[in-house]
Amino acid sequence: MNPSELAKVVEEKYRRYLQTTFYFRDPILRASFERALEQEGNLSKGPYLEATPIFKRRVTSRSLFETLLGSSLDEGFLKATDKTLYVHQEEAIRRVYQGRNVVVATGTGSGKTEAFLYPILLHLYAEFQHGTLEASGGVRGLILYPMNALVNDQRDRLGATGDKLIPAGLCRLLESYGSPFRFTYGQYTGATPEDENDSWRNARSRIDNRYSGELVLRTEMRRTPPHILLTNYSMLEYLLLRPKDSELFDNNNAKNWVYLVLDEAHQYRGSKGIEMAMLIRRLKQRLREGGQVSQFRCIATSASITGDQNDRGKVAEFASNLFGEPFSGEDVILGECEDLPQQGAIDIPTSSYPLLQEALETPSDDILKRLFDLSTQMGVTFDAHQDVSESIGQMLRSDTRSIRLRNRISDSPVETALLADELFGDLSPNQRLPALSDLVEILLKGIDSSTKSPLLSARYHLFLRSLEGATVSYRPEKKVYLNRQSNEGE
Repeated sequence: MNPSELAKVVEEKYRRYLQTTFYFRDPILRASFERALEQEGNLSKGPYLEATPIFKRRVTSRSLFETLLGSSLDEGFLKATDKTLYVHQEEAIRRVYQGRNVVVATGTGSGKTEAFLYPILLHLYAEFQHGTLEASGGVRGLILYPMNALVNDQRDRLGATGDKLIPAGLCRLLESYGSPFRFTYGQYTGATPEDENDSWRNARSRIDNRYSGELVLRTEMRRTPPHILLTNYSMLEYLLLRPKDSELFDNNNAKNWVYLVLDEAHQYRGSKGIEMAMLIRRLKQRLREGGQVSQFRCIATSASITGDQNDRGKVAEFASNLFGEPFSGEDVILGECEDLPQQGAIDIPTSSYPLLQEALETPSDDILKRLFDLSTQMGVTFDAHQDVSESIGQMLRSDTRSIRLRNRISDSPVETALLADELFGDLSPNQRLPALSDLVEILLKGIDSSTKSPLLSARYHLFLRSLEGATVSYRPEKKVYLNRQSNEGE
């Protein structure tokens, strides 16, 4: 994908839309408006390239789970949850499982979901081992989201059947790997059907398309509360008020309720934060009245609630006030990023980029031989038994341009045109952006053999200007401006 070419396509479609929406019958004004739209910088800015942090990894989920629960875990469960954990995920899982409250304050795409979901799963698995999971019903954990889109995403993570667009969810993986462990979850929002006859909320479709382990009707969730309850702020308010929803909290259904998870916690500041804090206190009181006796374990996640280590104390105080439970500065978990190399030892020629792309996509014997010759020429060891993406990653780790690119965009986004000029000044102007696009794509697919992570995690941004109108001038000539003009003195 060439982001610059894609940006041009997006801008052209937007331009045509504006020409149709703001149509001038006067041909002079119409032509002036079209020229104004075509002027560079009037409609869009970018694209910009921004690197997302590459977080440090340390242990596998298998080794951590066996440490916490012992070596008696079934192989299917270990395979279904298998991944190399980021350091902050490992720390969060350990702390929560050991009874601490935590704030996971790491960036977007840092795996915060695993940081709160895995401790809940371990808790459920421990109950399963002791035979109390099915014998004693009720919710074990509440995951509260600020919007239904995030609730839907969590539903997919838990139960999706798996296809090219949505990976298989945990319940599906547990089945496919033959684990005897099962848990249930339910998405209780305004869109959740009351019963099988609720055509207004598409009950039949929800029943026919339910995921493994999923409860999809309000009636079945009241009758047999799910182990994990997914909802939003507004619906939780209703659940606490409506008598027909009392089965979620009463008749000893609350006695095993332990986990309270608040996603995107930074949204709950000021008056909204006070409302959320009061709602959580009402929930805890209702649960205790329903027989809950365990210590609550509270987890908050946010990508923007803290800046650095110095903010930990304030964030802990914020979380304590929000949940009404104790948090310390040590309970605020930040991400640890991989260190980037600063000096390059080789210069991979841009003419070799197509070869690297082919090797990453279709590594035939001929391509691998050419890749071996290139690595020999560059003075980099080529391991025929190593994965191709790791072999290419080994080369890119020492490449001067790759190092400059990764460091240049690590602190803030940079416009691709400027970045291309800086990195590929030896090429002709029309070759620079395509070369940058190729290098980014290769870095995204190249793997660091020591961390098993991509060498680059990045995203492109394109900003389109919202145009609500235009200014027309008739003196000294007919002309359309996209910015308001002053005609003082005329």
